[in-house]
Amino acid sequence: MNQRRFLQCLHTFSAKLVLEVFGGGGAIWGFSEVVGLRKDSTLWFWRPCALCVAMAFFVRWIMQILDYLEEVRIERIGECDEQVSIAAATFASDSHELALRSNIVSPGGSLSLEDEIEKLENA
Repeated sequence: MNQRRFLQCLHTFSAKLVLEVFGGGGAIWGFSEVVGLRKDSTLWFWRPCALCVAMAFFVRWIMQILDYLEEVRIERIGECDEQVSIAAATFASDSHELALRSNIVSPGGSLSLEDEIEKLENA
């Protein structure tokens, strides 16, 4: 992963950590207080609830990072495949042109490759 892509990933997923993970846990904690459910006597219940929600969103956050890394890996494989295809096409084109110029004798007879192509075109 290049430096630009790493910084983009860092910016994106650090914001998601704060907004989604910490925000999810904090929303449970804060909302329970706003509606009057969280009191000194019920802290024992609401603290684990907020932590469970935060943990669920943390697992989701980790899965998003793994999905992103998989997309990057697939994209890099696609770029490599494209480069290999271009190189193979260039090699095949160059090899064909070289064979035509060098008047290579075909395995089946004494005609050059150029003569065989011309014979096929006229048929």
